[in-house]
Amino acid sequence: MHVLLVENDNLDQSESLMSSLEAQGHQVWLAHTPETAIHKTVTLWPNLVIFHPVYDFDMAGFQNAIKETRLDIPHIIVGHKKYLASETDSKTTIISSDKLQQLTQSIQKVTAKQKGRFVRVPGLIIDCNQYKVLRGEINYSLTPKEFKLLHLLVTNSDEVLSRKLIMQKVWETDYMGDTRTLDVHIRWIREKIEENPEKPQIILTKMGLGYSMAKPD
Repeated sequence: MHVLLVENDNLDQSESLMSSLEAQGHQVWLAHTPETAIHKTVTLWPNLVIFHPVYDFDMAGFQNAIKETRLDIPHIIVGHKKYLASETDSKTTIISSDKLQQLTQSIQKVTAKQKGRFVRVPGLIIDCNQYKVLRGEINYSLTPKEFKLLHLLVTNSDEVLSRKLIMQKVWETDYMGDTRTLDVHIRWIREKIEENPEKPQIILTKMGLGYSMAKPD
């Protein structure tokens, strides 16, 4: 999973959870301030946010900022005594600092729920739960057909997909009399993910064949 770890910047390496999380195979981003934590959450779309321990952190402010994005990203608070008895939202798990063995169990539960949620390719993140795509720091909502089409192209980025195959997979039809609907959807997606939709660099047209995703450098 991709984990955002929010820690005090005065922790030494032995106190930090970063090494442990990386050893478990997670991709870990680090934040030391509320502003950085919020910014990285809304621009990187982590699967999980872990707070360890961030004293005087404005948790209510963080939760409100994240709630506005409607991402519903779960978070775990470790060793934060002032929050152990406080009200938190349904996405928050609280673990006492003397029960760190529970952290691995909590992460495993999140992993099971978040598995396959985000598809990450260079420059883009696709939210498969909420049909959204993030390009840079801007996210766009996708219609069900746009999502299905983009997901098909991204997960088959090593090949050119024929128009017939795309129509079969996305529109569940073999009718090829009019594929303008496909072209229109490609244009709509390009308007959301391309820097210049008129000169696409991500979704490429293969004349006489179909469409493909550009391979990352």
